[in-house]
Amino acid sequence: MIGCYVTGMIPRPSELIERTRAYERRRISEEDLEKSFVKGTEIVIKDQISAGLSYITDGMLYWQDLLRPLTKSLKGITVGALTRWFNNNTFYRKPIINSHVELEEDAVKNIMCVKQLPENLPWKAILPAPYTFAFLSENQFYKDKAEFMFEFAEIINKEIRSLVEAGFTYIQLSDPALVYEPLAASLKRDRLALVHDALEIAFRGTSVRTCLQTFFGDFSNILPEALDFPVRDLGIDLYETDFEKLKEYSFEKGVALGLVDSRNSLVEEQDELVAAAKETIECIYTSKMGEVFICPNCDLEFLPWERAREKIQIIGSVTKRVREDFV
Repeated sequence: MIGCYVTGMIPRPSELIERTRAYERRRISEEDLEKSFVKGTEIVIKDQISAGLSYITDGMLYWQDLLRPLTKSLKGITVGALTRWFNNNTFYRKPIINSHVELEEDAVKNIMCVKQLPENLPWKAILPAPYTFAFLSENQFYKDKAEFMFEFAEIINKEIRSLVEAGFTYIQLSDPALVYEPLAASLKRDRLALVHDALEIAFRGTSVRTCLQTFFGDFSNILPEALDFPVRDLGIDLYETDFEKLKEYSFEKGVALGLVDSRNSLVEEQDELVAAAKETIECIYTSKMGEVFICPNCDLEFLPWERAREKIQIIGSVTKRVREDFV
């Protein structure tokens, strides 16, 4: 199978941004704002369907950042200061861990626009990976980040089970911190072994399709260990990854190829993307070809809505062409 999807938050449509500002200035009611969020969600879902994406998300329009829903909902965590989101000109609220972390009610499903998702197409949900959440948090309670990572993996497992019950068939864990800075050789094997075990906990007892999506760094730096991670698909930011190093490994898992650049407003040439996809697929699958998804390299939220919309359409068009070439 050669499919496609988005890998994170989609930018809010212009009208929704205007309505949000109007609410902040007390010009519209909370009820009117909620109607605007529903309308915005319907727009981004319609565009994904129009582009022919294989799995549909609700666009995550309610999310202020990848960590926030869990940061605000979990007992034992307080919302900290604004902190730069890796090397981007955006920010997140740092989670402050000050006591034992507990999940008292669904954190993510409660802000998902399930009613707007199409009944006849599969749904995808996106959550922060245990390693990235632990890495980006300020730990004031657990003995180390590894202990908290395993605690958080248990919470993510509960969230995944809840999402599966709601009808989601694909769960992506986003893990930019895992590749953002190369691990020292002396730490790499042990650190990735801990990540492996945390992922096992996160997906324990579930049969849903899974992906570990990395971005903002070189995926080849976590090879070959990542090939044994307990996930079905591995997501690769092809704008940050050393392609020559990637070619040294043979994949058996599915891959999500981050071919469309979400951090650049330039609209890519489809011929170039098709050629890059074919070259990558032929290099990493040396024997039997696995399942492939064409996707953005990270969240589309870094772009204006109209440009993100164009790139969603490009993802669908490129996937169709690549699929035809491999039939």
